[in-house]
Parts: sequence; C-alpha cells; structure tokens
Amino acid sequence: MTHDPAQAVAESVLPEDERLRFLELCRARPAEQLRADAARVEAHLRVIELGARTSPVLNLELAQSIAGALISLIANADHYTFQERRLLSGAIEYFVAKGDLTDDYAEPSGLDDDARVTRAVCRFLDRADLAGGW
Repeated sequence: MTHDPAQAVAESVLPEDERLRFLELCRARPAEQLRADAARVEAHLRVIELGARTSPVLNLELAQSIAGALISLIANADHYTFQERRLLSGAIEYFVAKGDLTDDYAEPSGLDDDARVTRAVCRFLDRADLAGGW
C-alpha cells in the first residue's frame, strides 16, 4: 500500500498509461498559482467550444463538466495540503495538456481519460459531488 496520495489516486482508477502520465504532471504549486490556473482551464474549454462548432467528435458537455469541476476545486485551493495541491495540479495539467494519451479533438472518446483523472481527484478531495453524472 502506498502513502503517496498521487500514486493511490492513480492506481485506484486509471489504466497504466494514464497513471504514468498523470503522475508525471503532479507537481505541487502554491494555492495562488493554482488559482491562476483557472484561466488556463477556461481558455482550454474555450478552444474546445470553438472546435465543437466544426467537429462532431468533440464532447463539449464532458469538457464543460471537467472544466467546471476543476474550477470548483481550484476555488478551494487555500484549504488543500501540499499533497492535495499536487493532485489538483496534475488534474489541471492533464486537462490542458495538448499531448495527453488520447487526442481530445480527434476522437469521440478524446476527453474520457481527462474525465477519469478529474473524477479520481474529485473523489480524493472529498468532492465526489463534482464527479457525478458525467
């Protein structure tokens, strides 16, 4: 059993390839930097919204759910421990990364890995309410 929360979250629900990518992205940052990352999450969502106008494969509703959950988690960044901020940072980076494991823009399941990561982090941070229904 691991005492590393990032490893525990990754092992709980993520396939090995997603687990390794997520763990690479988990870097603790101060709460103020996480709050600034909200703009990056929103900007990535805007790109997806624009792309959804011309691409039938983009799952806009899922992207909005992921972004909404991340923004809600970011709003509480001041209350998170070092390890919790590390997890949140990993989820943010996973969502905004252009080179995650499935191309968000090229296939209907492109955001599924982002959703799995975000849901796992929501549950770990006792915010399962943010991870339901999508």
